[in-house]
Amino acid sequence: MNTSVDKKLLGFRQIAIEKLQHILCQIPGSRKDLVIEASLIKPLEHICGVSWLRAKGIEKIFKFEQTISPPIGKVFIYFISANLLIFKQILDQIHSFTSLATVDITRDDQVKYHIIVMPNLLYSQEELLEQEGLCGRVQLYPFNWDFISLDSGVLSLEVPDVFRDVFIRHDTTSLLSISQSIRLFRLVCGQQKVVFTYGSNSEKLAQMVRRIEGHKPSNHEDKSPDFSAAFIVDRSKDFASCLLTPVTYSGLLLEIHQAKSGSLIIDSKSSRIKSGKCNLFSEDTPADSKASSASLRMNSSMDAIFSDNKYRHFSDVISLLSSQAKALGLEGQFSRDMKIHEMKAYVSEKLPKVAAAKKELFKHLTLCETIVKDLGSDFEQLQDLQDNMIYGRNRRQTISQIEDILATDPHKFNTLRLMCLCHLTSNLSTEEATQFITNFCNVFGHRHLTAFHNLAHCGLFPEISPETTSLSARSKILSNISLPKKTQNSLFADAGRLKLLPEIEASSSNPRDNPTCPSYVFSGIYIPLIAQITSILLKADSFEDIAMKVNQCEGLGVLVGKTDQIHSVRETQSAIKRGEISDPFPLKPRTVFVFVLGGVTYAEIAACDLVEKLTGSKIVLASNTIVSGSDIISQAF
Repeated sequence: MNTSVDKKLLGFRQIAIEKLQHILCQIPGSRKDLVIEASLIKPLEHICGVSWLRAKGIEKIFKFEQTISPPIGKVFIYFISANLLIFKQILDQIHSFTSLATVDITRDDQVKYHIIVMPNLLYSQEELLEQEGLCGRVQLYPFNWDFISLDSGVLSLEVPDVFRDVFIRHDTTSLLSISQSIRLFRLVCGQQKVVFTYGSNSEKLAQMVRRIEGHKPSNHEDKSPDFSAAFIVDRSKDFASCLLTPVTYSGLLLEIHQAKSGSLIIDSKSSRIKSGKCNLFSEDTPADSKASSASLRMNSSMDAIFSDNKYRHFSDVISLLSSQAKALGLEGQFSRDMKIHEMKAYVSEKLPKVAAAKKELFKHLTLCETIVKDLGSDFEQLQDLQDNMIYGRNRRQTISQIEDILATDPHKFNTLRLMCLCHLTSNLSTEEATQFITNFCNVFGHRHLTAFHNLAHCGLFPEISPETTSLSARSKILSNISLPKKTQNSLFADAGRLKLLPEIEASSSNPRDNPTCPSYVFSGIYIPLIAQITSILLKADSFEDIAMKVNQCEGLGVLVGKTDQIHSVRETQSAIKRGEISDPFPLKPRTVFVFVLGGVTYAEIAACDLVEKLTGSKIVLASNTIVSGSDIISQAF
């Protein structure tokens, strides 16, 4: 069954190809050029290649820049994201083309401009097109590639700004395109028997999917679903899984290097750690335009080494890579004793594979070296600091350590991550928050003051206002009191309700080899929320079991069967007892679809992979993008 599910997930690519082909076939003209926004190049490579585009009439492909030669007797097709600023730049460019063109080539039957907008057209774009006087000359097309399969059981919409739009700006426009993609998922894989939502935006998303299904009913609604349950959750419900530093190989790779659509961009001269450091505290490296860069496809089917090590503890990865390097060295020694015919077969058949294996191994060893170099010296200290914050120990010392890091070795995003984690676990007072803001702005510049306001919008930092200053004295007194193990912030209260904090004895002795608790991704101090919820769903024999464990979680909604209304866990429990709806548990088949609105981390993916193995189930994780903690913080700037 899992094999058939994986094939269906790969089928989203074919659906995207058909939709893009439909748009290209609508555009008349024998000579067409494609101008694509830089951020969309990598995701589009998952959908189609250059040869496919050429077969559909595309002659040349350009990266969008504000200086492009005007088209002469050609059709220009722009492919951009739903960004109003880029859209305005394109309209200005079209104006410049028409003003420079001669009368012969500006006739409507010879030059056309078409703009494909991903993932959906905005009303503001259509209004701007009319204001610019380009209606009739420019044709707009919405296009959504929906879910892109980045790895086995990992799907992404590749829409990176959802967290900024939805949780910081409170703009829910992007929920429409996301709901349409989830609707398509349900069409392909069947409607889940039960859907859990956690968070106000996830609830809106589920309701939008229901409305779409009501207006566009499917002929296959009664077929047996591939996924028995779905869990849609807001990123804001588990900020800790973003802010904590992971210990898995894939998680640390994203801490060091930038990833675009499942490809890790490896810069030989820089890293995310170096680029985020203040210049006053780091060695200046001369700019080198010819700096070499490489990429790593973070896909198990394309990289055997990554497949074997992606979810392992990083310290184990180094020893395993070392063993592989020694094995390849022994292979060379054995080849010296071969006879001529054996050597001939070895050179023609096995040697290319060995050379390719050495090349890939060298790349991973280089990545490990970068991780050790950039994180190794302070990694254990950082782990201890996060451990103290999660378990509420030494609050005053913790704040002092963060201030010391800010004064001696600050990182623009990672230091702010620690501040936000400190607020989530122990509620920063107005005085403490103000001191953090002052010190941060003194180091990185007061132009970043708005970032704290944006972080406050999504609950990652306290809101500083005149009304809160009166609480400063009381907060100062409370700061001297040793906090209990339970966290005090409402955004982090689920840690106690869902038992996301393992027992100290268990976490300290958590084995790295063959771990049995998902908390291993954070050195045994914290269990990602989605891993805990999916584990509860897969292990439950009845809805009564679910209610006993999650009943206290405020904001957890349930949709069972074909009901349109989202109910609380308590209301659903009562309805099942009255016989109004049937109990969907235990899940058959044992499959769960998880969608994280705002971005999912590799630590969460690794934790769910362990739950999948321990429960003998199938879990598919999806989100608008894969993120690290610094990605979340950077969206506030």
